[in-house]
Amino acid sequence: MKRTAAIAHCGFWITSLVLPASASASFTASFQPCELPAAVSGGSGVLARCQVEFAGGMGTVELIGRPPNQLREAVFRDHAGHTVQRIAMSVRPFIDPENVSIIVRDMNFDAMPDFGIRDFSVNGANEPWKFWLWDARQDKFVYHQTLSRLPNPEVSSTSRVVRSYVIGVDNNVTTHTYIWRNGELLLRGSAVEPAGR
Repeated sequence: MKRTAAIAHCGFWITSLVLPASASASFTASFQPCELPAAVSGGSGVLARCQVEFAGGMGTVELIGRPPNQLREAVFRDHAGHTVQRIAMSVRPFIDPENVSIIVRDMNFDAMPDFGIRDFSVNGANEPWKFWLWDARQDKFVYHQTLSRLPNPEVSSTSRVVRSYVIGVDNNVTTHTYIWRNGELLLRGSAVEPAGR
């Protein structure tokens, strides 16, 4: 894969929500709508409320924190508005009139949507994400440390692999390919593409 293609994949993950109007947005990856409530003055409050599918049904996730984007919690609610899970976190995702950098999709090929959020508090070409995978036995999202360490992640449902594109200081792009085996993310192989190709 050429370096520009790898960067394009990274851009796919960076650009996660695009607003058709000032009060709503949609996931780039899964095209689900979000609301951006009125600005919270002073303290903390709901910064974004997105319709998502999780736990086998439709519901919402509320991103709660201090404006403009200091998140302290993600609250998942079912279709009736009952709280299913609260996830404490300290991240700075994109939350503005054009973008909300979260993704809800199946990351481990178990047919259940998982939850990821981009942390813009860390700068650079190697984008950090944090991921929580849905655990049907516990009936909740569980933080996945290994997946959360992969910069610029990309999931291929067709080939059932996860790829991570690491951009080096020399602008070389190293592609690491991972597979899931018995719930563990295992490195299958790596390839380096020199800069300028």
